[in-house]
Amino acid sequence: MSDVHSVVVAGSRFGQFYAAGIAADPRFDLRGILGQGSRRSQALAARLNVECWCNVAALPDDIRLACVAVGGAARGEQGPALAEALMARGIDVLIEHPLLPREWQHLLRRAECLGRTCLLNTFYPQLPAVARFIELGRQLRRRRGIRHLDVACGVQVGFATLDILAALLEGSGSCSLEVPSSARSSMRHLSLVLAEVPLSLQVLNELADADDGRMTLLQRISLTTDRGTLSLLTPHGPLLWTPAVAVPAEDDDGLFALFDELPGEPLPSAQLWYAEPCSWTQIHQRLWPAAAAEALALLADGDAVRQRNQRSLEVAALWQRIAECLGFPEAPPRSLASARLEQILEPAS
Repeated sequence: MSDVHSVVVAGSRFGQFYAAGIAADPRFDLRGILGQGSRRSQALAARLNVECWCNVAALPDDIRLACVAVGGAARGEQGPALAEALMARGIDVLIEHPLLPREWQHLLRRAECLGRTCLLNTFYPQLPAVARFIELGRQLRRRRGIRHLDVACGVQVGFATLDILAALLEGSGSCSLEVPSSARSSMRHLSLVLAEVPLSLQVLNELADADDGRMTLLQRISLTTDRGTLSLLTPHGPLLWTPAVAVPAEDDDGLFALFDELPGEPLPSAQLWYAEPCSWTQIHQRLWPAAAAEALALLADGDAVRQRNQRSLEVAALWQRIAECLGFPEAPPRSLASARLEQILEPAS
């Protein structure tokens, strides 16, 4: 974007990350928070020294962009209706995932009728570790091919995980899906083929009402080639390459080279390709706000918007199919809480 664009953020829960990222980005001018007049919305606006509006009609005419951090029908919220109202005011919209296929199709039709741009944001592809994984994975796929993908995710980020895979494979292609059998665990196992690549998907089908803190898994993805495996251990890194198992050299008598110095550089058993250490505080204060601002900047790239929107249509349909297979999520244990490993291993006093 060559000019500074005025922005409004709708929603003050996850919208806090959007507001923080946009307020810190010189490409944008955060003008205010659009909410329902809650204490949280007013406090966020006051913290950032911007306006707080309670309805779309109250917005100034010079607002050009909006971030709708409000869910759709899957979350029992009215994000799509709000996005449509904003577009009717002449504002281009970035809206948070997930959306049902019918919701997203309707929004795209309305955007076309109104002459506006609407982009569905799955958020995680803008994170540095995920972006690097997608980039390297595409190179590996083109040069060596992908033999298999192993994927695990929480049900809350299932839509975003499928979008990461579709970005990696540059489309989902025709998809086959095996319905999981009943299991004692809330971790559900599915087998898929996406873009002719076999995929094992594990989904932790647990959901706590209005409490994202009771999650034990975001995304974990491993891509296997004939030369080794590239693994994204979390969406914030590390990114690990583990070469295929190396067989030790043998001498003329059939003995392994266990006793002699070998020439050349040894093959590592694992390589870190992205390992920026970060705490959850750094993730919340720096990585997530920056990812939100990068997603908003995509609205200026017409080709990127068209490609991502087409991908989102495919992902939404697949996500709905998988959700129907998984069934209603279970409630996680109430004792779930994050902790350092050494704290967990300490004996009870």
